[in-house]
Amino acid sequence: MLAVVAAALAAAGPAVGSPGVGASVARVVRTGICIVGGDVCRASDARAAGLDPCTLSDRRRGAGGALTVLSIRVGKGDDTVVATRSDGTVSVIRAEDGEIGASGGIGFEAGPLKVGADGRIGNTFVRATGWEFPDAAAAKRFLTAFDSFTDARRFPPAWRSLEAGAVIHGSSGLGVQLGRGDDTFGTSVGGIEASADVALGARVGRGETTIYIRAATHGPHVADALGHEIDLGAAGPVVAEYTRDRGGPRELAFRTTAPRPGGVVETVARLDLRVPENLAVAQRVLAVKAPWPPSMRDDLRAVMRHTAAVGTVERSVYDVEDHSLDIAVAARLGAELGVEVGRAKIDRRLVSASAWTGGSKERAREDCAT
Repeated sequence: MLAVVAAALAAAGPAVGSPGVGASVARVVRTGICIVGGDVCRASDARAAGLDPCTLSDRRRGAGGALTVLSIRVGKGDDTVVATRSDGTVSVIRAEDGEIGASGGIGFEAGPLKVGADGRIGNTFVRATGWEFPDAAAAKRFLTAFDSFTDARRFPPAWRSLEAGAVIHGSSGLGVQLGRGDDTFGTSVGGIEASADVALGARVGRGETTIYIRAATHGPHVADALGHEIDLGAAGPVVAEYTRDRGGPRELAFRTTAPRPGGVVETVARLDLRVPENLAVAQRVLAVKAPWPPSMRDDLRAVMRHTAAVGTVERSVYDVEDHSLDIAVAARLGAELGVEVGRAKIDRRLVSASAWTGGSKERAREDCAT
């Protein structure tokens, strides 16, 4: 430790007398201590460990709505997400989503007050396009000039994706929720609520194709079996991704997002399928075709345990400011009539990041410190 600090001070010596020398010396010493601790200290260390740049912040803006007439529900929305990474690059994602299905029940809903019982079943779709820019200035020029999805011809995207899925939701009882964004609070009397949704999608770009399945379940007796295997978090949807390129299978990844006070924790576990041993383990689930047998669950757990042992697990902790607003008015007497409108305004900021690489201990990602 002393040798590293001494070397750092010697390197910073010529800067004595220059503006900001104190900050420069502190930064060099901090990097030296980080290296001794075995953490991920610089961008070069992250690349060597197979880690992507961190997302330092992102903002989501969008709007949507749904109309239900005679129990037939049709919804549509659009969102734009702009994310800034630790290497200075910026990504922009534009997405359109829709839903068509049926809903009904008995009761009344107006703003925060909800009385009765209702159910909903439907099909959903999401179409998204992503662009990559070298810096914030280039992303800003794009956002100023871009009008609609048809402009993708003028601005070639880095990737495109299409997702389709199904959602089932049911609830009953008396409920009241007040507030907005992160400041909401509520209560229910004699109520029960359960829901489940699953979606299958594909993302194509840069010579790679990613097939993914997203599953989210909430309600009584629902346990997130996937998360407990590699501590991905016990709440939120789990996304499994399979990526292949021209050379064949490339990567298997598992993603989840779990809430925390004032924010969220995102965790991604990746397994490199270009390694023959990893591919042999992953074939337990990749070779199985739907409908999946009961043994599929145990095979999936085995793959996730292997991923945690030899793969890469990344965790990012974000503070979230959610100023979204949703308004719903509906009446139900067997057949439902209602209108929903909403506005999304969500900002996230990275608080901390860490990684486990090749079965190592948890390594702080100082390369992502802001």
